[in-house]
Amino acid sequence: MQRQMNSSIQHLPFEQRACFIAGQAKSGTTLLVALLDNHPQLLVLPEETAYFPTVLTKYAPRGRRAQFDYLTKQSLANVLFGGPCKWGKRNYSTFPREQFLKAFEHAAFDPANAQEDLLVLMVKAYAATLERPSYSVARWVEKTPANRNHIPEILRRFPHAKILVTMRDPRAILAAQIALEKTRKTGRFSTYYVIAHWRVAARLARRVRDGEVPGLVVPYERLVCEPARMMEEVCAYLEIDFDPDIVLTPTKVGQFWRGNSAARINFSQISSEPATRWQGELSDDEIGWVEWHCRDLMPEFGYEPKLTRRQLRYFTQPIRGERPREYIKSRAYSLRDDWIRRDVRPV
Repeated sequence: MQRQMNSSIQHLPFEQRACFIAGQAKSGTTLLVALLDNHPQLLVLPEETAYFPTVLTKYAPRGRRAQFDYLTKQSLANVLFGGPCKWGKRNYSTFPREQFLKAFEHAAFDPANAQEDLLVLMVKAYAATLERPSYSVARWVEKTPANRNHIPEILRRFPHAKILVTMRDPRAILAAQIALEKTRKTGRFSTYYVIAHWRVAARLARRVRDGEVPGLVVPYERLVCEPARMMEEVCAYLEIDFDPDIVLTPTKVGQFWRGNSAARINFSQISSEPATRWQGELSDDEIGWVEWHCRDLMPEFGYEPKLTRRQLRYFTQPIRGERPREYIKSRAYSLRDDWIRRDVRPV
């Protein structure tokens, strides 16, 4: 039997029952969302909105119509409104996308809602489309990895929000991004962003662990190697029931989801294999590039460096999939960041 909603949540207005997932691309944010998707006490947006990184930055000066158009036509969440799927495979054929679009548009431009947050209106329209009454929702969940850069603004708008921060071995993330570029062929693959985004996520995770930021760190390796224990911790943090029959089965809007592996490997159940796949995929030079930049923070999260020391060739050697322009930019940005870190170190 479903547990009665926690009283501390019950007294929160619906818009303050938020949970935001942050981290880095390929660090487990999508898997975590899929495991929470079908929980009866949660309302989970299955696709990224980029609300804080894009809607409230790039499009805020252009007004609500521009923000609405970005969410429904350009963000990864556009697929929920009938738009094309930009990456991977998504099947929302059973989801009433047109109904969702109409409900969201009506709410967004109703004069009575002029002062309401657009993301909250989107969540409420999603709940109405799924016929979920607000009293049944203990937490609503939005996932955008780049939320990692906007925690102060998130907490300013949603002071009672729960924050889940995913972490993954940065060497595994580089291997995943190399595999992605091999299939997508964007020509914009940046090794700099792999290490820079990881360092931002690591510093945020450190602040969460130190109690400076309210939240819970979700290591990818624990999520795939001991999913029951990790998801039990997640459910306890969100103050919802832990039901292994629900939270150990990844879904999208209630339909079974086979993953978005960079290696294009579907799964029928959670597998620990991706946690160590990088060891057979990366060269020493590629491992060296990651460890050159991240080895100071890696041990804090159980990621012991494989190589004994930094060598200049690890910095200068091109990485697979890296175009000349991106190579130059990555090395220049890396030197800039190193200079900044040295400049701010205490004497």
